[in-house]
Amino acid sequence: MIFKSKVDIWIAIVFIFVPISMIYGVITEPSAVLLLVTALIIVLLCILFFGTKYVIEKDELIVYGGIYKKRIPINQIRSLRPSKNPLSAPAMSIDRIEITFDPHIQIILVSPKDKELFVKKLLEINPSITLKS
Repeated sequence: MIFKSKVDIWIAIVFIFVPISMIYGVITEPSAVLLLVTALIIVLLCILFFGTKYVIEKDELIVYGGIYKKRIPINQIRSLRPSKNPLSAPAMSIDRIEITFDPHIQIILVSPKDKELFVKKLLEINPSITLKS
């Protein structure tokens, strides 16, 4: 199954049907303003969709979310737990992992394609990470 939850379906609707309906509007009723707004929204959605990724580089987790970039030293990660939190995050699915890290107990939500491999690689670098359920 492609979609893991109803929220994932809504995310797909935003990323697929909103741009299509806007392009249809530009074709049926040409307008310079509508064309500009449509182009900007499509560019923004592409940046978010293609720019969301997670890279483990040496001892750092680098989270890219469109124009957002966060570097997290893996030795500062305290815990990982599954999450369905719908808050805005650099994640393309509602099936997420909540990462708690220092300093000052910060939280970030991510949704890697292969969650097990992602967690395994983090634990290889920092075995003191607590796994919560």
